[in-house]
This record gives sequence, C-alpha cells and structure tokens, in this order.
Amino acid sequence: MKIAVYTNDGDFYQSIETILNHLEDAADMSFRLTRLQNLKQMTEILSLSDLNMALIDLETPKGKEAAEFLYMNDSECACYLTDKDETHGLFGYQVKAKDFLLKPIKNDRLLKIVSEEIKWQQVSSHKEIKVKIDGLWKPVVPASILYVESMGHNLIFHMVSGRDVKFVAAFKEYYPILNMFPVFLRCHQSYILNLDYVIDMKSDVFLMANGEEINISRQYRRTSKQHYIEYMMKKYYEPT
Repeated sequence: MKIAVYTNDGDFYQSIETILNHLEDAADMSFRLTRLQNLKQMTEILSLSDLNMALIDLETPKGKEAAEFLYMNDSECACYLTDKDETHGLFGYQVKAKDFLLKPIKNDRLLKIVSEEIKWQQVSSHKEIKVKIDGLWKPVVPASILYVESMGHNLIFHMVSGRDVKFVAAFKEYYPILNMFPVFLRCHQSYILNLDYVIDMKSDVFLMANGEEINISRQYRRTSKQHYIEYMMKKYYEPT
C-alpha cells in the first residue's frame, strides 16, 4: 500500500511512520511511505507512482494546492486532510476528501483510519488489480492473468494473451491482493497461478492451458492438492 504524507511537520510524519511500522508487524502488509514537502514533489510522485492514500497537512505551504492537484489528477487516491483550524475542514468538500483530522491527531485515531483504508483498498481491489505497464499504472482483470512469477526484485504477470508484464515489486505487496481471489493459488515460493487455466495436476507440477508446467514445491504440495481439488469440485459439481 502506497501512502504519501504532505507535511513539513517532522513530528507528525514520525507518528505516521510509527503507526505503519506497527501495522506492518501485526499483519502481512507492505507499506511504502513517502514524505512530500512541496507541490513539485506532489506532481512528481503522481507521475511516477500509483498512490492508495494521501494525508495532506494544510498548514504546510501549498497544502490546499496539493489537495486540489491530487483531486484533479488521481481521483482513486483516498485523500485525508489535517489542520489545527477546524474551519478548514470545509475545504475537504471541494476536493472530495474522505475525512478531516483536527490536529493534534491521536495515535489511535490515525491507527483506525489507516486500518480502515487498508480494508477498503482490499475490497476495492476485488474486481481488478493495478500493475505498471509501459510506465503507467493500469487495471488488470484477474481472469486475464495466467500466473504470476517472482524473479529477483521483479514480478512477472504472465497474461492469458501471451504477453508478459514485468515490473519492480515484491510478492509481499501483491500476495494479499491476489489472495482475495479464490481462483489464485500459491504453489511455490516463486509462483501464484490461476486455477481456471490449470488443465491437470501431477505430483509436482501444474499443467497450464498454454502448455507450460508450473512447479509445485514440497512446502506447498499438500495445500496445493487440497485447494485444487476443492476448487474444481465447487466449479464443476456445486449448483450455481
């Protein structure tokens, strides 16, 4: 989950960093936290990264302009505003902010907001997954993914069309998202496959619809067989 914090308040930024570290330890989630202190940095990150959440401190110079720029250029990023002056909360309606937080923000309030945003992001990702294609973030329908491969510091989405989409990312970032879909199964430290495109399962490999064989590691052999059988039973024998 990618979060940008627009603030020149070092203590405020540190409190958010502490909250995210706590969540990362408590759950199988990965965070990329970026601190922005001017409008130029905001424009740069929106051109280079796909943000899930932005927390904008209106006390920071050009804070309102940053919120307006976010609203105009990334409608899918959840925007939160904060300020010591509660009258500035009305500005949130202009940029469709999800909430306004009055400073000083209590840690438990921040924890609740970030936790709720994680849940929302997981639910909203139920129909599509965003990947970086040719330098741009684009939605990918899960049914178009044959299998996902981890290679070094990269992920490769092998598509049903035959195209391979390679980008810098870790399994830890995408596994919680892919795991939301019953159709995806992790059968190896380096592979997650789409069960809808499995033709057969041997003792240590899955035979895919395109003719490829995906290895099943010893660690995942038992669970892979169990999930494969259960999925196929539901798919072909349970009434719809």
